[in-house]
Amino acid sequence: MFRILVIPFLFFSGSTVAADAPLSASDTEFLTKQIQEKMEGRPAFQGSALLMRGTDVLWHYQQGSTSQGKPFDQHSVFFVGSISKTLAAVLVMQQVQKGTLDLQAPIKHYLPELKQPWTASVRVADLLSHSSGLVDISTQQSYGQFRYNNLNFQLLGQILTAVTKRPYAELAEQLLEQCQMHSSGFANKADVVNQGWHEEQGQLKAIKGFMPVEAEPSGGLVSSAADVAVLPLCMQQQLNKTSLRQMTTPGVLRPHRWGDVYYGYGVQVSQTAAGVEWSHSGYISGYVSAFNYFPQHQLTLVVLENQSLDPKDLARAMYYHDKIRYSVIGLLSRNK
Repeated sequence: MFRILVIPFLFFSGSTVAADAPLSASDTEFLTKQIQEKMEGRPAFQGSALLMRGTDVLWHYQQGSTSQGKPFDQHSVFFVGSISKTLAAVLVMQQVQKGTLDLQAPIKHYLPELKQPWTASVRVADLLSHSSGLVDISTQQSYGQFRYNNLNFQLLGQILTAVTKRPYAELAEQLLEQCQMHSSGFANKADVVNQGWHEEQGQLKAIKGFMPVEAEPSGGLVSSAADVAVLPLCMQQQLNKTSLRQMTTPGVLRPHRWGDVYYGYGVQVSQTAAGVEWSHSGYISGYVSAFNYFPQHQLTLVVLENQSLDPKDLARAMYYHDKIRYSVIGLLSRNK
């Protein structure tokens, strides 16, 4: 499926792969220099980065190695945190297409065992857009405004199980197979996840990633850069035009270090100099991830790291994710 260049015996590599790439050799060299450049007070990049158009790899860069001493490549597996929410949203929209789920239905319709008052007014759509106002299962504040909460997608996982009578992971793994995301999974892939490192008091310490079953829809996905790059294509292949438009329509405005960013259904939507962008990031102890998709260019950027820095300073923790994103937007806007 992918055109891959394997460079043995090296712990890092940067390469142009697709001959018909919209970027020049100097462009891809520029991206490699950007990700190799060190930031004062921050560890060097460690992980896997990939730029792909359709199924053609335009640029990739890896630094680091597995516990067996093999250099990372674009199929190296990491926890990808909240990118899980994009996958969960696709599963929800598939059920909407089948008529088994109604976006406007209140939560109590699908989870009658929940007796909290908010279940009568909060809709499936509100969970998808993080506008439910839920603080925890018993507390609701500022309904209709953006409030990021993993609980929203954990409830969506329960709803999917209720309407399909199948465990969430089983539903998700079927979709992953259909989308040829063969490196991805949940507990069934946990043994191949690469070691993570988490910053504590300025020091990186080894940590073993783990997600409980109930957190699978919100943050339990393990995947590779090559697989995550396929996710926007999967959205377009698995959803009809109406569902895809609903999922990617700018919804509620969310505060973000990038400026004006909106949240649709399980995906961020923003307007950039390179056109519309769909994106999502993920942060769990030991791993930080992001994908950025530019529909006008059919191009996906994925940056995965197996080191998580202090989440109180996300600009530092996601420095390379943001830096390469801005670099790609600059190159695409120049080529528009």
